[in-house]
Amino acid sequence: MRLKHTAKKRRLTYVLMGVVIVILIFVFTAVREIGEHLSEISEYCGREAAMDIIGSALEQTMAENHDTSLYTLKCDDTGKVIAAQLDTAAANRLKNQLTDEVSCGLSELDENGISIPIGTLLGIPLFSGKGHSIDLGVQQLGAVKSEFSSKLEAAGINQTRLTVYVTVTVEIRAILPNGHRDISVCEEQIINDSLIVGDIPQYYRQS
Repeated sequence: MRLKHTAKKRRLTYVLMGVVIVILIFVFTAVREIGEHLSEISEYCGREAAMDIIGSALEQTMAENHDTSLYTLKCDDTGKVIAAQLDTAAANRLKNQLTDEVSCGLSELDENGISIPIGTLLGIPLFSGKGHSIDLGVQQLGAVKSEFSSKLEAAGINQTRLTVYVTVTVEIRAILPNGHRDISVCEEQIINDSLIVGDIPQYYRQS
């Protein structure tokens, strides 16, 4: 009888050990998947926040400098536009203001961080955006970079389109419970689109 009782206890012990091992494997897998999902979501949220900051900074900067002309046009002997030359002084003023605005926005992001609802973290559409939030810190990495570029292209008979772009690049880091995720954001937007007509270049439309 004692042998049978001992055998039953041993089998029960093995079963319990098996159950514990299965639970530990499940918990380990779940934690790892949630960690990977958190890293992915933090990159998405960080990128969206940075893009919003860049957009707001650009809107504010251009609203205060709507009369600023960044390029002067060069024409050949026939009056045809052949080049757009950057006004370095005007561009530097605009770049400095833009980078300051973006840096200010990133400083606020650094103070406030980003919040990810637990429902979103679970990856179930029904619970997305619901539940308590996990707050993550955000750090700015390096300086904000901004560059201007332009493109001249034919836009019909005796017409040329001048498009001016600004490209803003920022690097941020989302601080995770088990590490961090570095995020690079590069946003390009049109800040001027002009149609030049006639033998002597003149702005037909400017925005």
